Amino acid sequence: MFGRFKLLIGAAMSIALLAANLGIASAHQWCGSWPNGCFHWDKSGPQIIIQNWNYASHWQDAENARQNGWSTIGILYNYSVNYHTDISVFDGDFGNTGWSGLATLESVDFDWGCFCYDHISHAHARYNNSMGWPDWAIQGVFCQEIAHGWGLDHSNTGDCMGMTYFNWINTYGPHNNSDFYNMYRFH
Repeated sequence: MFGRFKLLIGAAMSIALLAANLGIASAHQWCGSWPNGCFHWDKSGPQIIIQNWNYASHWQDAENARQNGWSTIGILYNYSVNYHTDISVFDGDFGNTGWSGLATLESVDFDWGCFCYDHISHAHARYNNSMGWPDWAIQGVFCQEIAHGWGLDHSNTGDCMGMTYFNWINTYGPHNNSDFYNMYRFH
C-alpha cells in the first residue's frame, strides 16, 4: 500500500515539474486566454517567412526595425512587400490613448495541435504619432509591435521587447533570436 502511495506521489511531482518547465519554455511568447493558446504563425522549418507591408509615415523607422529583425533573428526571413500581407505596419494620430504602440492580431486560425486558436494569420503593428517621439524611439516601438506580430511578448532581456516597460532599447537582441527559434523549431 505504501509503495503505491509513493509511486502516486512521484507521478504527481513529475507532472508538476513538467508543467512548470513548459511555462518557462514559453515565458516570452505572447499567450492569450482560453480558447487561445500561445500565438505563433503556422510555419516551421529552417526558415520562417513573414512578410511586412509598411505604409507608415515614419516609413524609415519601421523599415529599420524590420531590417534589424531580419538580420538578427537567424531563421526569420522578414520581407518587405507593397501589398496587404502577413503584418501591416502603419502609424497614425490616435490621440491620448495611453499607448505609444499597439499590436493586434486581426485574424487567428485554429490549431489542431492544441485544439485552440493560436495560429496568427494577419497582424497589425502601429505607432501612435501623437506621442511625438524621436526617430530612434519610434524605431523601438515598431521593433516591439512587429515582434508581437511574430508571437513574442514583453520581456526584460535587454532588447526592444522591454521598450517603455523595462528599458529604452530600440533593437532586437540575442534573447529574441533564441525565443523565436524555440517557438518555431518544432512547430
